[in-house]
Amino acid sequence: MILDMTAYCTPKNATVGIKQALSDAKSGDVISFSENVYHFYKDFSEHRIYHMTNTDSFVNREKYFAILLEDKEGITIDGNGSLFVIHGDMCALAMIRCKNIVLKNFIIRYHAPTNFELTVKEKKANKIVYSLPDGDHFDVRGRNLYFFERSPFTKKKYYEFKNKPKSYCSVLHNGDDVQRTQVSPVRAVASLKRISHTEISVKYIIPPQLKVGDTIAMSENFNRATSGLFFWECSNIESENITVNYMHGFGWLSQMCENLTFNRINFEPAKGYRVSSFADCIHVCGCKGYVHINECFFTHPHDDGINIHGAFLRLKKILNDKTAVFEFVHKQQGGYSAFFKGDKVKFYSRKNLAELDGVYTVCDYTDDIEHKTVTLSFDEKLPAMQSQLYVCENITYNPEVIISNCTFKAIPTRGILCTTDKPSEIFGNKFSNLKMPDIYISCDCRDWYESGPCKNMKIYNNVFSQKNAVVFEPLCLVKPVKNVHENIKIYDNKTEVVNE
Repeated sequence: MILDMTAYCTPKNATVGIKQALSDAKSGDVISFSENVYHFYKDFSEHRIYHMTNTDSFVNREKYFAILLEDKEGITIDGNGSLFVIHGDMCALAMIRCKNIVLKNFIIRYHAPTNFELTVKEKKANKIVYSLPDGDHFDVRGRNLYFFERSPFTKKKYYEFKNKPKSYCSVLHNGDDVQRTQVSPVRAVASLKRISHTEISVKYIIPPQLKVGDTIAMSENFNRATSGLFFWECSNIESENITVNYMHGFGWLSQMCENLTFNRINFEPAKGYRVSSFADCIHVCGCKGYVHINECFFTHPHDDGINIHGAFLRLKKILNDKTAVFEFVHKQQGGYSAFFKGDKVKFYSRKNLAELDGVYTVCDYTDDIEHKTVTLSFDEKLPAMQSQLYVCENITYNPEVIISNCTFKAIPTRGILCTTDKPSEIFGNKFSNLKMPDIYISCDCRDWYESGPCKNMKIYNNVFSQKNAVVFEPLCLVKPVKNVHENIKIYDNKTEVVNE
């Protein structure tokens, strides 16, 4: 059955209508949007306490969702070319415990993106005039800039940020030349005033090293409040022909899912803007089955194009010869079940990432979400290990990966990060204007705890943007063993170095 969204809402406010359509939808149904511009408002949105990895989830417990699918199966959402405009600092679309879902043919755009862009229009001595894309979402008070979005219904602000108190870096854009920078347009300010609807004039004690045409994009990247799109414990999900102009908070995150397809997904900023994502574009953590990413376009995010990895949990305490407690370590990890009965687990030394003998089978697990720990019991006896010096990885939740025929352009970090021990292929992709390696293969039990060893990978028929395009950098406490990564074949690639 086709559920026509025109029967549920007007394009001016689709928030309540999509909730009702999803409530009515049954397996085999298509929720169809007639081509139009649909607005979704935080005022009427669903909200839940859900935790998302690689975000500051425990600080921002309650999440808001413009479109939320929970426990749905066999549903298609077809935008038919529609534009979905998100109002407020929330996740645009999320799916929890869903199966056999198709998302296709729509554009996601935020009404007031939460990366704040200032373009140098004029520069003279210690004075700079900046233009901003939208004059309705910033204010000048004294020597400070405030960025916000206001509800048209309550007139209250969805959010307000002062300058950049929670930002560890900004990104400097000059055409397709992009790079992270510590240069700030709001440091050493003598005076600041608004001179038009979209312009400010700043006098500096010490002017920043900027030139006309440069754009500084600031965000609260010490506070990743949510992900822009979110899949959790879902299986057989197809996303196709979708354009993302912006995502708030992090990126398009999938955690603990199975069988994901991203086909013809374009991440590119809307006209007049320069940033397509608050952080990463596609981020996959702890997924199994397969992850296929084909004919996608990645440009101008504030972090990586694609990041696919698992999670290392650190050994906290051994309870008996078959049971131990493990912990999420990084402050942006945890809040979800990372193991299930029957899952296979491997152990590694944090000293050198040496793999311990044996594969261990989970027979029981108990999560302590608030303390970010899990107690695991195994069928087999545990190897001899010391607390905090060993980590474990759920190798069941390592996917087969294919990344093919994609374009990565104007990215201040890496194009692809990928660590999985399943067979994987990266081919037919083109990279240009990246400031870090085109492909980065880590395995980290020291900092981010993003696992794991990469096995059985082929990298071929790509066009790289730099000579050292593929970098291997396992991170551990001392020095990694030589065989952290194995059976990786790199062949038939081409390098086109630009502006070396």
